[in-house]
Amino acid sequence: MTTNTIKTDAQILVESVMQRHPLTITDDATVQDAVDKMTEYHLSALPVVDEANHLAGILTSSDLLRVMQDAERTLDSDLAIYDQSSLVTDLIRNTIGADEIVNIMSGATITVQQGENMQQVANLMLQKQVHHVPVVSKDRRLLGIISPMDFVRLVAERG
Repeated sequence: MTTNTIKTDAQILVESVMQRHPLTITDDATVQDAVDKMTEYHLSALPVVDEANHLAGILTSSDLLRVMQDAERTLDSDLAIYDQSSLVTDLIRNTIGADEIVNIMSGATITVQQGENMQQVANLMLQKQVHHVPVVSKDRRLLGIISPMDFVRLVAERG
């Protein structure tokens, strides 16, 4: 690949690569709702939106793992009172699963707009160490999302 090709590829705009109309979850949903949706669709992140489709945050598998670690620490101190694993499973499901996702989601402070180029997005993802970047309008309405798979698809299509 020549230097000119690399420069041209770096100017590819977000709007031509982003996943339009990504699956989302509303800000009043529970953790269990999110886990069910992420499991059903094999997702590692879900944008969280309000009823007007404005971005409120993003829920990632890392957020869920952090909550599980916190729950495990809590259970370690109380585990002696539970002799059966089914009781522990029910306790986790009932306490964590009933929580609203707004309590555990990442705030979506890292966003991009459609007119930005993919090199800027790649640099942002590296600097901020994030795997998913929501694409929003000026009024923060969710338009799409960029994930590592979008970069893979871009490279594969460019051959």
